[in-house]
Amino acid sequence: MTRSYPVFRAACAEFSSEKGMLLFYGLSIAITGIIVPIVTRGIEAALTIGALLTAILLRPLLSDSLAGEREHRTLETLLSSPLSGSSIIWRKFQFCCLFAVSYFTLTLFCSALTYFLVRGEPALLPWQWLGVMVLAVLNYSAICFAGVYASSTSGDMRAANSRVSWMAYPLGLLFVVCLGVIANADWLSAMAVGTVCAQIYLSVLTVYSVKVARMKQPDFFKPGTTRRPERGYKHRASSMLPRPKSQYGIVLKFEWKALMALKSLLLSFGLLCFSPVALVCLLLYFTGTFDLNYAVILTVLLIPRVPSNLIAYSIGGEKVYKTGEALLSTPLQLRPVLLAKCTVPVLVTAAMLAVSSLLTWAGIRMIPLLMPELAPIPGYTVLQLILLFPVSLLSSMSMILIAAILSVRLRTPRHGLYATSLLSFLFVLPVLAILYLAPDPLLWALIYSAILLLGDLICLMKISDHITRPQVMSRL
Repeated sequence: MTRSYPVFRAACAEFSSEKGMLLFYGLSIAITGIIVPIVTRGIEAALTIGALLTAILLRPLLSDSLAGEREHRTLETLLSSPLSGSSIIWRKFQFCCLFAVSYFTLTLFCSALTYFLVRGEPALLPWQWLGVMVLAVLNYSAICFAGVYASSTSGDMRAANSRVSWMAYPLGLLFVVCLGVIANADWLSAMAVGTVCAQIYLSVLTVYSVKVARMKQPDFFKPGTTRRPERGYKHRASSMLPRPKSQYGIVLKFEWKALMALKSLLLSFGLLCFSPVALVCLLLYFTGTFDLNYAVILTVLLIPRVPSNLIAYSIGGEKVYKTGEALLSTPLQLRPVLLAKCTVPVLVTAAMLAVSSLLTWAGIRMIPLLMPELAPIPGYTVLQLILLFPVSLLSSMSMILIAAILSVRLRTPRHGLYATSLLSFLFVLPVLAILYLAPDPLLWALIYSAILLLGDLICLMKISDHITRPQVMSRL
């Protein structure tokens, strides 16, 4: 095991060499730990955003840990050394877990310090600090170990990203619920919920430890395979779009068929639609408090960002798999290609917003039936609906267009994903300010929608007028 230490050291050296990403991490910690507690006048929102943002930032690292080595043809060299495959997984796990725990701890410390300076009282009691840190270590350890294993058995980063999402988001959502219980409930309820969650995390660690122990050295050389969609499934996917008659329609149909073939990715998108209603209902059950703003914040944070990963891999993947030259050698013009690639994530975002909002509304209607002793629970307000649909959809379009521009200019899709992670968080800050600080929230929501619309038009002009074919070819 000690011979594999250079793997951990190389991962740390590569991480520290990216000065721009270090600046990004520091900026996101400062925003989450300083601005969010001041805006919301509490620490619960900062804990929720910090926990979810850690999982969001951790996902590209886990996907790239071994699937990235396979894509860049460096895994064979690494495995041909005296190092065993299990020791490589262990070192990759150590690095990712160290990043996640350190990032969340710094965010938590900044949030607690800001809360103390603003309110003049401690944000958490000693037993709450202990519970949060123990569950944080277990949560991110489970996510990292399962994620590195998924990356080691995936054929490429896109497949790894989808598989890691299935593990990171459910476990991360469970951790968010635990944080809400610890911050608001008594210590007996917090201990009961924490014990259940700890058992779940330990079970995940045990299962994947056994899977890694059973892997043999030749297993690490076998790339994961993706099942081809059946002929009937392909026919149904293609029939959902009209017969293309333009270059835009040709690319759109092709991108839509490619998305429909990624069943695990679509299932992960569907799972995220349950996150807002699950968070609100669980917090209501364990703490007795109901705040629909938490569902709005979680929706605005998660759903607009997730489809933006599609555009990063759609354009960045052309570079990784060396298919960009063949695409640009066709008679297709660059503008309809980029716009068609951007349209598919926008459609996915609109569908996810609609499904998530309907699920939350249905959950609100069912709560009085299950808990009749509660007071009547109000539904969505006009302000919340504006934030859920026009604001979320326009912010998603902004992230998708910016990610498309960055993916064209950057050489790897991973950097585009990091950039969209920061953008997704920055787009949440105005929503927090509108909900908790604005004197006229409805007016400011409409103003923010107009600003986003103007930004989308500027991004469209950037794609239409300033990205040329020679510029793209130079980045391939």
